[in-house]
Amino acid sequence: MANPLKSRWADYVRYLSLIGVLAGLMIFFSFRSPYFFTAENISNLLLAVSVIGTMAAVSTLLIIGRGIDLSLGSICALCGLLTSMLIEELHVPWMLGIPLGLLAGGICGAFNGIIVARFNISPIITTIGTLSVFRGLAYVAKDGQPVLVSSDQLLFFGAQKFLGLPASVWILAAVLALCHFIALRTTYGRGVFAVGASPRAALIAGLDVPLYRFSLYVASGVSAALAGIMMSGQAGTATPSAANAYELWVITAVLLGGTSLNGGSGSVARTALGVLIIGVLNNGMILVSVPTFYQIIANGTLLLAAVIIDQLHQSRGAVLKDV
Repeated sequence: MANPLKSRWADYVRYLSLIGVLAGLMIFFSFRSPYFFTAENISNLLLAVSVIGTMAAVSTLLIIGRGIDLSLGSICALCGLLTSMLIEELHVPWMLGIPLGLLAGGICGAFNGIIVARFNISPIITTIGTLSVFRGLAYVAKDGQPVLVSSDQLLFFGAQKFLGLPASVWILAAVLALCHFIALRTTYGRGVFAVGASPRAALIAGLDVPLYRFSLYVASGVSAALAGIMMSGQAGTATPSAANAYELWVITAVLLGGTSLNGGSGSVARTALGVLIIGVLNNGMILVSVPTFYQIIANGTLLLAAVIIDQLHQSRGAVLKDV
């Protein structure tokens, strides 16, 4: 039987480790660049991670529930493009266009969820396939051409400031807070942990495991659509090639936060720290003029480190589970 005191202590260690890494990076880059700790740069840093963080918050719940979504970047691009087309080219009112864009994301997520939950196909295989399908649809929707964004409402969702910070940052904070609350304070959240820890035991306990999986994929698709709308507003344009490989950033942030790829354990709050670590690293490397190729190497190394840490933690947990 697992020792709850050891488990709680391990959680504290993870939090402190992440905070230490984050503080170390911030101190390092503040010495290397006088612009790092300026209000404008911090605002830009938070804006830069808002898209990834919005998807990572919901993906934390998905991975806790023993799922994974590699089609996030494609859904993000597709729904950002569709929303922009509705508002900019078809002149649909933004109050209808944005919900329709979110609905499109939910439909994409439902498609993933049906394949995974109803037909019991591997989430990795499923979402690798739909990654290409949704990206292809994004190119087909506009013949590969971008859509220019001029709508004040879409631009507001992107980079325009509200109470001193970009609206995207407030949206990120709201999504993180909501997912954190769901994970820790709701019956549904406890069910997600149960399904991830042992689907068979959850089924015996009376939980509708396929429904949990399906709902998590729908939520994942909606979060990707919201991220796509934010990204379109930030860039002032929606392109079918947007958010390429963003799913890897999302998974890196979630794993850095200590969420297990095997399901059953994780924390939205720690995912937020993982998102900030990624943001500080990328922002700092740009400020100190690290060449792009080295930035790619650093990002890949960070993903590998996150996976290795997850595997080491799983191995250690397997040894100590009966202590």
